[in-house]
Amino acid sequence: MNETVTIRPLEERDIKRCLEIYNYYIENTAVTFEEVPLSYGDFHKRLTGIAANYPFLVAEDGGTVIGYAYLDKYNPRSAYRYTADLSVYFDKNAVRGGGGSRIYAALEKEAVKRGFKNIVSLITADNAASIAFHKKQGFNAAGLLCNVGLKFGRTLSIAIYQKEIG
Repeated sequence: MNETVTIRPLEERDIKRCLEIYNYYIENTAVTFEEVPLSYGDFHKRLTGIAANYPFLVAEDGGTVIGYAYLDKYNPRSAYRYTADLSVYFDKNAVRGGGGSRIYAALEKEAVKRGFKNIVSLITADNAASIAFHKKQGFNAAGLLCNVGLKFGRTLSIAIYQKEIG
């Protein structure tokens, strides 16, 4: 990864670029199970709501956001309050450059400071690159939800990965 890349908290000015990155994955992949590109207004509301309560970081290179990662509520029931759900998205031209590992390390450090004990991630089961990334970060397979999604005419399963951090 380029030395000019910085990891920092999400700022208002980053939301448009994060939306561009995310909408690419909605329109072109089964990485997310969302099927309709999001509007700026809907995405802005989502991101600011998440960032108000959970760590949300961006990776920036030369003044351009190339990726982002955040934790969010895993489940609204109170007993899950020490468990967070992970999301990581990088520009399609910036994957495999080391940014994912750097942003995840910073996110996990923030999660520990905030008292989280577990991070979970729901991954499209045939997304070998994401599964390899999670294993590299110390996540373990925790389960499989078979045939729970349908996107682009394909039936998709979800692999559940978990890392105990506390």
